[in-house]
Amino acid sequence: MSQPLDQLDVHIIAELRRHPRTSMADLARSLGVARGTVYARLDRLENTGTISGYGPDIAPSGVGLDVLAFCTLEIAQGSHDKTAASLAAIAQILAIHTVTGTGDLHCRVVARSNDHLHEVLQLIAAIPTVLRSQTQLALSTVLDRSIADVLIGA
Repeated sequence: MSQPLDQLDVHIIAELRRHPRTSMADLARSLGVARGTVYARLDRLENTGTISGYGPDIAPSGVGLDVLAFCTLEIAQGSHDKTAASLAAIAQILAIHTVTGTGDLHCRVVARSNDHLHEVLQLIAAIPTVLRSQTQLALSTVLDRSIADVLIGA
C-alpha cells in the first residue's frame, strides 16, 4: 500500500537521483536530517515499492541498441495474459502496455539494427495469439523522463 510522499521523501529521491552513489551520512548531511531518519525513510520507500531499484540507467546506444521502435499489437480475444507472457520472453521488448483504441498491446522494442529489429518482429509475429501488428520507428528521443524526474520537477 503506497503512502503519499512528503517533502523529505521527495528531497531524498531528488538527492539520490542527482548523486546515486552518495553515502547515507552524506545524504543525511546534505538534507539536514539524522542518518537514522534517512535510513527509516528509505526503508519505508523500498518496502512500499515506491523505490523499486538502484540499478544504473543504461543508454541503449551505449550498448549497441541503436534502434528504438514501438509496436502496437492486436491480439486474440481472451489471450492477454498468455500473449503478454510470450512477449515478455523476448529480451528486446522493454515494456508492454495494455492500451485503449486501435490495438490491444503497445510494446517498446530495442534492436541493434533494422535487420535485428526485423528478427524481433518476426518473433512477435510468430506468437499465435498476435493477430496484427503495426510498428513505428523512433527517429530520435526528444525527452525521456523517469518517475523520479516527475516527482522532483525536473
